[in-house]
Amino acid sequence: MSGSNVLVVKDLTKKFGEKPVLRGVSFDVERGETKVIIGPSGAGKSTLLRCINRLIEPDSGEIIFNGKNILEKGVDIRKVRARIGFVFQHFNLFKHLTAIENVKIGLKVVKGLSDDEAEEKAYKALKMVHLEEDAFHKYPAQLSGGQQQRVAIARALAMEPEIVLFDEPTSALDPQLAGEVLDVMRELAKKKVTMLVVTHEIGFALNAADEVLFFYDGVIWERGKPRDILYNPQRKETREFLKRIADLSVFGGE
Repeated sequence: MSGSNVLVVKDLTKKFGEKPVLRGVSFDVERGETKVIIGPSGAGKSTLLRCINRLIEPDSGEIIFNGKNILEKGVDIRKVRARIGFVFQHFNLFKHLTAIENVKIGLKVVKGLSDDEAEEKAYKALKMVHLEEDAFHKYPAQLSGGQQQRVAIARALAMEPEIVLFDEPTSALDPQLAGEVLDVMRELAKKKVTMLVVTHEIGFALNAADEVLFFYDGVIWERGKPRDILYNPQRKETREFLKRIADLSVFGGE
């Protein structure tokens, strides 16, 4: 295992009842890398992310985070989760807290920062995702979907995680609002924030990913450099998936 690996997943399996969802998944993510997972609905992509920070317990395999298997007994998963950011599809903001309060709460409760310290870090994180200052003290219901998702990204970044997991972060947004979020994610990729992203946004995969993994039927079916996978896939299933979700014109011009 390379010392530059933040995350190594080895032969991960998961069943729901008798249905296998993950069937021996193995890959790694290096520090500063953006890795993008694409594939059809039901392939197991979201389950994989939830297994990585143990929102779902896998049946077997290893998840090695910063050199330690976090599936071993005795691991304090709360401390692990404090170092793994997670951005969900549906934002998951506290409705009774303002944008800046949503970012501050983890810093105060998990990291034990004072209110002033948390305020300073939250302010910087919200500026990093280009949220307008007049929105800092608005409640989620007063924000657009794109603004809410950017607050969710700021909340994850403020914790200074080793890696950020994104579970289809734009799928609940219309194209214009999705573009706001994707612009922020592209900037993070350029800044070498370590990210593992499940998405159907092929343009983002092409322009921001270091590697694309095509997930199919609970396994990594094909993987490689973005242009190789998106322009010249070797597997029939990959070609069929790409034909369904986008015309080749979507891939260029960004």
